[in-house]
Amino acid sequence: MSKLLEKIKSKKSLIALIIHPSFKPKKDQFLTNKNNPLQLGILKYSKNYLVKPHSHRQIQKTTHKNQEFIYIVSGKIKATFYHQKKKIQTATLNSGDILLQISGGHSFKMLKPSKLITIKQGPYHGLKKEKSFI
Repeated sequence: MSKLLEKIKSKKSLIALIIHPSFKPKKDQFLTNKNNPLQLGILKYSKNYLVKPHSHRQIQKTTHKNQEFIYIVSGKIKATFYHQKKKIQTATLNSGDILLQISGGHSFKMLKPSKLITIKQGPYHGLKKEKSFI
């Protein structure tokens, strides 16, 4: 049985978080620290709870660290994680799993036809500027 929340680490570096659908915190829980460029939290609300109408202020934020959020809608994927160009671990991701790539690198092999949703910082500057192949 897989863990409900997996932390992929290399020495002291957190490379990725994998959140399986069965992970159910008892209360609101942010899984990243407040300085992380992508904030990942799980919020729980009771029936009829109202999130007050609001908008998000335009605040300039600067980051030098690109991160990627991936939701596996369907399929099965073998993910391989790298740190400083060295393979450190593999994991199998299934429908409903969430991956937050925090640092390091990754590759994916589709074990079944798969559909993914990905979110990452923009704007996109093209393959040559954005990616460094291992």
